[in-house]
Amino acid sequence: MFGQKQAANPLSFIAPECHLTGKLIFSGDVLIAGHINGDIKAQGNVTIEPNGTVDGDILCRNLMIAGQLTGKAHCKKMTLHEQGIFEGDAYCENIEILDGGQFLGYRHVEPLTLISSKS
Repeated sequence: MFGQKQAANPLSFIAPECHLTGKLIFSGDVLIAGHINGDIKAQGNVTIEPNGTVDGDILCRNLMIAGQLTGKAHCKKMTLHEQGIFEGDAYCENIEILDGGQFLGYRHVEPLTLISSKS
């Protein structure tokens, strides 16, 4: 009668008061409202909130930027929201830039390879 419940992607939250430095690896989705200076590898999606900033490279499935990212992005789809700023190289299959979003860099069209958590 009842099917097995599908496991949801775990969600990690970087709070506005957080300032992290280093190489960060996540097994699910990530919501960034704080500040990261370093690289991010996520099995799921990464969202940078309006006050969030990342100075480093990101590897994930889908990347939503409402804050600021400076570095390289490797993802299936990148979405730049109204106040989002991206500066660097984007390696993605699809990109969407909403009115007001700023893309400063170069886009490389390439398919996203499967992400391994062992790397």
